[in-house]
Amino acid sequence: MSRSVAQALAGALLGALALGGCGSSGSEGAAPSSPSSSPVKTLTMLPAPEKTLSGGLTAELQQSSRDVALGRFQVWITNGLQEEIRPRRIVYHDALLTRPVEGERLRPIPSGSYRGYPLELIEPTCGGEEAGATVTVSYSGQSVEVPVEDETQVVGRWSKERCAERAIERVAALEWSPGMRIEGSGADAVALFRLTAHPTGRDGTFTIDTVTGTPLYTSADGDFWTVDELVTGTGPEKTVELPARPARCDVHAFGSATGGTTFFVNVTIDGEPAQVRIAMSPEVTDEAFSYAAEVCGF
Repeated sequence: MSRSVAQALAGALLGALALGGCGSSGSEGAAPSSPSSSPVKTLTMLPAPEKTLSGGLTAELQQSSRDVALGRFQVWITNGLQEEIRPRRIVYHDALLTRPVEGERLRPIPSGSYRGYPLELIEPTCGGEEAGATVTVSYSGQSVEVPVEDETQVVGRWSKERCAERAIERVAALEWSPGMRIEGSGADAVALFRLTAHPTGRDGTFTIDTVTGTPLYTSADGDFWTVDELVTGTGPEKTVELPARPARCDVHAFGSATGGTTFFVNVTIDGEPAQVRIAMSPEVTDEAFSYAAEVCGF
């Protein structure tokens, strides 16, 4: 973000915080309330129910937005044993990934508790089939293999998206290119985001079908952009301009939104639909934020 845009957003944010901190302190001179004449009741605390332990270890995958940004996911292990365990090695095995992945930030798991261990999102096999992932937990001189639940398909989604990226990159690389034009002025201004395909010279084609908006930007004509553009690996470079506007004019959102300039691009390649994320570079992000500052009056 340019210094002028950053200063404008910071100034607006400080103004909003200052207004939020000003409030009525209540009426002065109000008479104190009289004490209640109702008798005080004594409540007896019931004992907390005892935990029911499973008698073993269980595991599941989770992925927060921070994990996505850091290119990782986490395996959460629940200790259903009577005693604390101290993992000295955790290894995740999945046929969708090219090799086993070792867990990081190893720390003890008390009895009846659970802990999350980060795992790197490595390259997928692109052709492997789901065969039931497991995690091997080594502690106290033994190694236990535990089935892993993946209810939200963390690895499956990553594998599908990354394999689609690789298939697309073999034909043409996609990027948001700098030099966006602005049509109109003030609150009515529309930015033309430039999505460019750079053919590799290899055989193959794909179609850019649609592009979805983000928490910060949306299509000027609706909720998403319809592109319907054929890209050929041996053809010329292509750039499509997508008319955009801010999805909101909230300075707090622009100051803290994660993925605000990362867009989902839906394509069809080899007759199959796929979706990839295309993030704006810092240079293009600066252009997009400068445009939003003009439209929103930051």
